[in-house]
Amino acid sequence: FNPDHPTYLRIAAIARLRNGSDGVGRTLRRGRLFPRETAFAGYPFAIPPAGELMAWSMTHYQTEVVMVLNTHGAAARGADVTVDAVMHPAGSTLSILYQSDWRDDELRQPPGDRTVRVTQQPDGRATVRVDLPPAGMMILG
Repeated sequence: FNPDHPTYLRIAAIARLRNGSDGVGRTLRRGRLFPRETAFAGYPFAIPPAGELMAWSMTHYQTEVVMVLNTHGAAARGADVTVDAVMHPAGSTLSILYQSDWRDDELRQPPGDRTVRVTQQPDGRATVRVDLPPAGMMILG
């Protein structure tokens, strides 16, 4: 395998998260999986249709890892994604642990300063705003 190939770098970055000895790694290995509702373009929160952002999370004790995938291969997509309101109160942040459009150097050494802010919706749910390029992916924790 060529460890400098872009595909290898992306797989290695995700594998490092999963294999970590921290709460994120344990959650990705042992956590419970939950589909997450999203809202986009004025539509109400729901499990999204094909071609939109699909989100799910894994939780383990007090850790939640959120994965978001743009299932549209040709157009950018954005949505508000539901997260656990107890673990992530309004005003808190989730770190961006992986983003598929990072440069090679960012995949090798992920930037530790990128976050998304949790907001509270009128119905009380906690959400984060995610915007992704075509076929893009993001992991938050």
